[in-house]
Amino acid sequence: MKKDYLLTSETAVRLYDEYAKDLPIIDFHNHISFENIISDRLFSSITELWITSDPYKHRLMRISGIDEEYITGNATDYEK
Repeated sequence: MKKDYLLTSETAVRLYDEYAKDLPIIDFHNHISFENIISDRLFSSITELWITSDPYKHRLMRISGIDEEYITGNATDYEK
């Protein structure tokens, strides 16, 4: 895979190389609180990061018939 495989024009390559390459990747659509982002919080598990704070994942899990114990209940992070 070439370094610039998604950049389809010389302008795109130049803009990326001169302006964006060294910037952090920011995901503006996530369910992590602003406070956790700016404090660079370290999460104890992928469950805490990816599931605990995301109501859309909770909804999908409920629609899929997963017992509430494994969504917001007392199940372990591994079980969730």
